[in-house]
Formats: sequence, C-alpha cells, structure tokens
Amino acid sequence: MEDKTNLVEAFSEMAPRYEQVVDSELKRFWGWSYSGFVNILLASIPIEPQDIILDVATGTGVIPYRLEKAGHPQNLIHGLDITLTMLMHARRRLADQNGHVNQNLVCASAMEMPYAGSAFTKVTCGLATHHMDVKQLISESYRVLQSGGKLTIADVGGSSILKFPVIKFFVKLSVFCYFILYENITRAWAETKAVSNVLSKDDWNLVLYDSGFRNIVIQELTSRYFWIPAPLLIKSEK
Repeated sequence: MEDKTNLVEAFSEMAPRYEQVVDSELKRFWGWSYSGFVNILLASIPIEPQDIILDVATGTGVIPYRLEKAGHPQNLIHGLDITLTMLMHARRRLADQNGHVNQNLVCASAMEMPYAGSAFTKVTCGLATHHMDVKQLISESYRVLQSGGKLTIADVGGSSILKFPVIKFFVKLSVFCYFILYENITRAWAETKAVSNVLSKDDWNLVLYDSGFRNIVIQELTSRYFWIPAPLLIKSEK
C-alpha cells in the first residue's frame, strides 16, 4: 500500500508537466522523443475498425488520443490509470468540440482491472510496467483479452546483471540520486523502487509464456548510450 501511495503521489505532482518531463528524460537516456516512442508503439499494432482497445497506465491519454485522431471510434477506446490527476488531464485532452469526453477512462489498478474477462481485442501499455508487479499485470492482461487478442508493451529493458544484489544496489543508488537532482524525493523513491520490476528480454519471454501468451516477439530498440539499458518493444498474442 505504501508503494502505491508513493506512486500516486509522484505522478499526481507530475501530471501537469508529464509529457514535457518524459520527453526530456527519453531524449536524455535513449535519444527518443516521447512522440517518437509512441509512434513506434502504435505502428507495431495492426488496428482493425472493430477492435476494442485498452490502454493500461494511460496517463494523460496520449495513446487514446492518437488512436482517436487516427479515426478509431471513441467508444471502442478505453484507458486505465491508477492516478486520478493524470486521468483528469486525459479527460480534457479527449473532450470533443461539444465538450463530450471519453466515458471509458477508469481510475483503477492494473493489478485488479475492473473489466470482465475477454473484454478487449487489444491491450497496450507504454512506459509503465516497471512501476507494476509484472506477473500480475500480464495475468490480468491475459484475462481481459479475447482469444487471439494482442498485448503490446513498450518500456525500459533490464539486464541479467541486475540479479546481482551489489549491482542492483548501485543501480538503485544512481536512480535515486538522478531523480533527487532533477525531480523530487517522491519521484526518486518511486523510480528507485521500480528498478526491481525491470525485466530482461529473457525474463519477459518467460513471464509471457508462463501466463499463456504465444507468438511472443521482443525487439530491442536503440539507446543513446551503450551503458543505459535499451527500451523493449514487446508483442504477444493470447
């Protein structure tokens, strides 16, 4: 509960400037813009007109907005986030010219999704899995996907050396110091605790396979520096 409270507090504070902060951080670490990263994620998803799509950890609603602008029906686009303040920004972004907003934005945990089984044909999640219990997230994603449904994730990748306690300690220390310097204590704690949730390609493959997913494809994207773990684009099918 403490971790959840800290996470919500960190992203509530960050909500008004979320996209600017993430854009700056992605450029600094990976050489990616936030918009470019979202482009890669969406380009990897073959969207059909009848798809019912859930964006997990939707934040300020960038992915639902992009889907809507591309012509996908608003009533088939759903967004889930644990931080109400982020969703308030998403609601404003997704309001149409008459002030009507997407009614499918839900404030809830991805660990306990408030949806019936087999409710969606596509589930997406960008830059958020490191803040979650990945096994539980994958289990819930599998549950809410229809047979043949596709899960697409883009996030930081890990290394097998993180399994060594000494290495993990120094990585956490570095993360904490960085976010204390550039952000604040709440964000520093949230990101430091997230280090333990970062998975390698092999870890992701195992978790997805054990949860029942098949046709697993994990692509390592480019990183600006060789010593910073590259982001991963992960695709799988129920």
